[in-house]
Order: sequence, then structure tokens, then C-alpha cells
Amino acid sequence: MSFDREAGADLLATYAVPPDGEAALSAPSTLCRAIELHLDRLGLRADGLEVTYDRGRSVLRVSGCAASQDLRERILLCCGNVRGVAAVDDRMTVVMPSEVSRWRFVQPGDTLARIANDLYRDARREQQLRAANQPLIGDTDELQPGWLLRVPA
Repeated sequence: MSFDREAGADLLATYAVPPDGEAALSAPSTLCRAIELHLDRLGLRADGLEVTYDRGRSVLRVSGCAASQDLRERILLCCGNVRGVAAVDDRMTVVMPSEVSRWRFVQPGDTLARIANDLYRDARREQQLRAANQPLIGDTDELQPGWLLRVPA
């Protein structure tokens, strides 16, 4: 999955100070640890979750077993919409497989209502888009250009 390397959360700034008792880590390890802390804070957990980062290619590899396709996609979304990540190599498995979502990059000036109108011809389905992209977008109506969003069928 491709992402905009310059868009998304700056987790290195957010989690700059290692938790008590941890030594300073190298840049790839620091980004992986920041992503793991971020996922944990958001309540996005999978069995055997492992995150590794190839700094030269800006590719994040994510593996583990998610309870559902929905959870898998939320984890991938929150891993990829991180500053410094150009792609996510999805190695996750799912306990309960289901239909895979479509994806859409946010363009400058986009709103959930505008995206819903473009994709569904119904701006009122913005709440469906909001729900599908939690916890990434939270309660805000401000979308960052370059974010990748889930688009449920």
C-alpha cells in the first residue's frame, strides 16, 4: 500500500522521549516504537504485531494476526499515515476475513461530505466514511492532503 511520505502524523515528535527505562534507539527502531505506542494508545491491537522499517526505501512492514479485516485495515491506515512512511508492506493475517475496502487519497480542499458525494453520490454518507476511518480522523473535519482513507463499499 502506498502512502504520501510527507503527510500524516509526526510520531517521532509525539513520542520523542522514550518511556522510562528505555535507552535511546536508532531512527528506524524509534519510528517502529513510536508506531507501536501510537497503535496501543488508539486501542488497535493484533496478536504477534510486529513493525519493522526499511529506512532506505521508507517502507514499513507490518505483520501479525488481526481479529477482523476492519481491524487490519485500521492498523494499516494508522501505520501508513505517518510522516516518513511511503509504503506499508502488509504481512498481516485475519481471523475473520471479509470484504476489503477501497482506498482514496485526500486532495487539497477535500471534506468527508465532498468525498462521500464523489464516491457515493450522497454527501450524507460522510458519517460512514468517518466511522470507517476511526481513529485516524477523530472528531475533526479537517483532513490532511495526502492522507489515505478507507472507503467502505
